[in-house]
Amino acid sequence: MSSALTLQSIVDCSHLSIQPEGDEFSIGDSSIGEFLRVPEVAVDVVRLLDGKNTLLQVKEKIDRKYGEDVDVLDFVEMLKDCDLIYKIDSEVLNDSFRKEVNPVLFRLGSLFFSKTANLLYVVSFAALILLLILYPSLIPTFRDMFVFEPVGLSGLIFLVVGWGLTLIHEFAHLLAASKEKVHSKIRLNLRMIFLVAETDMTGLWGKPKKNRYVPFLAGMAWNTVIALGCFAVQLLSSSELVISFARMIALIALYGFVWQFIIFLRTDIYYVISNWKNTSAMHEHSLMFLRKTVLRKEPAEWASLPLHEKNNAKWFGVLYIIGGFVSVTLTLYLQVPALWYTLSYAIRSLSTYTYSSYYFWDSLMVVSVGAIELVIWLIGLKNARKERIAQRNKPANREQEAI
Repeated sequence: MSSALTLQSIVDCSHLSIQPEGDEFSIGDSSIGEFLRVPEVAVDVVRLLDGKNTLLQVKEKIDRKYGEDVDVLDFVEMLKDCDLIYKIDSEVLNDSFRKEVNPVLFRLGSLFFSKTANLLYVVSFAALILLLILYPSLIPTFRDMFVFEPVGLSGLIFLVVGWGLTLIHEFAHLLAASKEKVHSKIRLNLRMIFLVAETDMTGLWGKPKKNRYVPFLAGMAWNTVIALGCFAVQLLSSSELVISFARMIALIALYGFVWQFIIFLRTDIYYVISNWKNTSAMHEHSLMFLRKTVLRKEPAEWASLPLHEKNNAKWFGVLYIIGGFVSVTLTLYLQVPALWYTLSYAIRSLSTYTYSSYYFWDSLMVVSVGAIELVIWLIGLKNARKERIAQRNKPANREQEAI
């Protein structure tokens, strides 16, 4: 049976969700994570694609309402290209729309991100700030990365714990999205040259705007609780080893929290602001503004942007500069000293000790940890290239969420 579209076709898109986004709307389906940002006329078309009207009947109603010739057939063709049509005539094109989220994940998400739990996260954040003010010694330094004197062993522990906490952060996003009955998946990717783990939650576009904030902030909420717990351990424990581990975990958790303010890497805070300001292209528009302001090069697309998008891009550009300051601060305060200390140790040990010495093998462990990080980075690079290829093949107004 042919699924070719004509004006006599009867199309069923009754499964699609419609959510207002400022002057536009997001249409799509949360179960497959495909969404389009469209004007109101397109929403009226979708509402008429109920599996009862022919496209000719839909077109006649839309033309009558707007007093102009609307190319309904072309729009429906685009819906088909995006796999957003359930049925054409009696032929089912995509039966994956009926997928349900894992019930275990839904129950866990409902538990960990209930109203009571969310209130506790806010209280935990306030307590965290208070402890940092009252006990400045709790503020982590780069030396907290090294639990033991042997740098290689400490580096391996830091690598394992760091990636473990990263997965916990992303799992929080996944659970919060599952509570909203949104399918999501965790993957490795690159943001510029930085390797990141991210959770694809594109299906959130099918949910009301206010329901998206908790999934966006879920990872930071768990980082806050973890860091607060580590601070409590440091204040209450008398074991140096336990305190050392607590300081290392607190460092990783707080680093992951502050990292989210590097907005130009499209972090959690980036998506919170994008959702608040109803923009699906904050990153691209901000870069246009910065090129126009800093490099004095005005991209051709800038002139065609709506006024509200230009205004958003201007203050987003300022936030990008703040994000750059956060990035430089983290690099100079933590990454550069830690890298210098580690490399100095490895070079000194390899040039001083023979293979019969523990320090020689510990230095080789430093090299091994670096090699593991490189392999993980290459996996992220591979995924980033796949994503760029996929993005080039998508319509310009298709939405994506991965944080």
